[in-house]
Amino acid sequence: MPRNTRTTSVAESVRIAQAASKPLDPPANVPLTTADESFWNSIIAEKARSEWTGHDLEIAALLARSMRCMVVEESKMEDEGAVLTTVGGNRCQNPRARIIADLNARIMKYRQSLGIHSRGKQGEPRDVKRRRDHAKSLEADLDTTDLLFAKPH
Repeated sequence: MPRNTRTTSVAESVRIAQAASKPLDPPANVPLTTADESFWNSIIAEKARSEWTGHDLEIAALLARSMRCMVVEESKMEDEGAVLTTVGGNRCQNPRARIIADLNARIMKYRQSLGIHSRGKQGEPRDVKRRRDHAKSLEADLDTTDLLFAKPH
């Protein structure tokens, strides 16, 4: 497997700049609705524009649709309740609970495939902990009266 090119190289900088200018539209073979667009936009923002491949865009579109479906199903279950009463008076779990669980599993797999899950984005847990601890110590040491940092008015 070839090694990744360093992002500091001139050739890679040119490739990234060219990729940044191309539009990242949903693929025609995975049509999205207007309701899917907000999910699509947030998914696309997860990675650099130069990292997206055609196949990644297909998975991102499937992810956006799945996320919208999950919101719809959760909303319906919220209205119906988690437990239903049958015609015979028996109580049972709302079948939407299984649909939601399946959608959730699908969403997690899509995110994993795209590398936008926690470990894919941030690395190994030990490295995440080290970075977070460092960030927390910097935040604790931050002098709020320091005028070198921009502050909202």
